[in-house]
Amino acid sequence: MAMNKEQLQQELMQAVDGLLVHSEIDAPFEFVYLELRPGKGLEASDVAEYAGKPSGMKVDVVELEEFLQKNKSIVSDARESTPGGEAGRRRLAEALRHHLEGVKVYCMTQIGTEVYMLGKAGEGHFAGLRTMMVQDEATIDEKE
Repeated sequence: MAMNKEQLQQELMQAVDGLLVHSEIDAPFEFVYLELRPGKGLEASDVAEYAGKPSGMKVDVVELEEFLQKNKSIVSDARESTPGGEAGRRRLAEALRHHLEGVKVYCMTQIGTEVYMLGKAGEGHFAGLRTMMVQDEATIDEKE
């Protein structure tokens, strides 16, 4: 049985409670819910549009596992009850895969990288989590 939006939000937010993506900023996770025409798949351009990016913006799409392998930056806040690192990543991945179909990670880089981990939540509905990553090398040179 598909969950409704509120249940899904509760489940996913519980899974990332206390987890942060550690980069130049420590960014929390936010719940994302997109409603598309039934039968329409989720395109990278849909994610860019949802994020309010200019059309034609480059969106890198990677598998969840690959993204989590590459980005070891998921940490927990000070609460001891929250597992960080490997355990935190595992908990995040399990929650996404348990509740959503075909989860992929969509990354858009402007000043920082906006990251969307999204999967199918039901007919025409996609849901998941959003966070931000800001890396030193991505800092844009300020031009006079």
